[in-house]
Amino acid sequence: MNFFQLVKSLYDVYDRLEGHLIDSAALLKRIRRAVPYQEVRILSNKTLSVTTNRFNVSGAYIPERDEEGLAAIEVEIALPKGKDFYYFDPSDLTRAHWAELCTDLAGLLGHEFVHMHQFRRRNFKWCRAYRSNHPKLNIREAQEYYGDADEVDAYAYTAAAELAIETLTQEKKPKLENLRLYKTYTKVFSKQDPVVEKFVRLTARYYKKLERQYHDTTF
Repeated sequence: MNFFQLVKSLYDVYDRLEGHLIDSAALLKRIRRAVPYQEVRILSNKTLSVTTNRFNVSGAYIPERDEEGLAAIEVEIALPKGKDFYYFDPSDLTRAHWAELCTDLAGLLGHEFVHMHQFRRRNFKWCRAYRSNHPKLNIREAQEYYGDADEVDAYAYTAAAELAIETLTQEKKPKLENLRLYKTYTKVFSKQDPVVEKFVRLTARYYKKLERQYHDTTF
């Protein structure tokens, strides 16, 4: 199942549940069914930091688990603390809410699978760390995170996936410069920095791959 098939698999959940009321456990079960990857564990967490149906999705690839043959990509979906039931209807959990969850989850999984391929290709060795000499601690820490070669690669996939979705859902052709990720990179580094240039180059490469993938996909 490729990126676009995964997005559709998640989208289709709404069609099957439209007009139904389900609890958070059933919601998580439906999402798990739509993501058929043995390498992935999907968990939920009820938190006060989420107050609407715009759920937060986060995840991580754990190379130690992968090396042991265990599910190595862990995804956490943060749900509102005080809400136990969801009505798949414009009055509650809308298609717009669900579409945002679908694209966020699919993009996140793509990002973590990039990390998985990186580590497997290197026989589970870590890449060389990016070292910043910026005088400000907060900027130095941000540069060492976003400048890491593995993260540049994975975030380039994330950006390409966002562009691919926007291409399908908007009339105007999307621009990389308008994405939050690009703005993050050009805030942490200068636009002429080799890290930014690499991010832009890899994003274009992944976007072309996704473009070919979409045209070759049977839904």
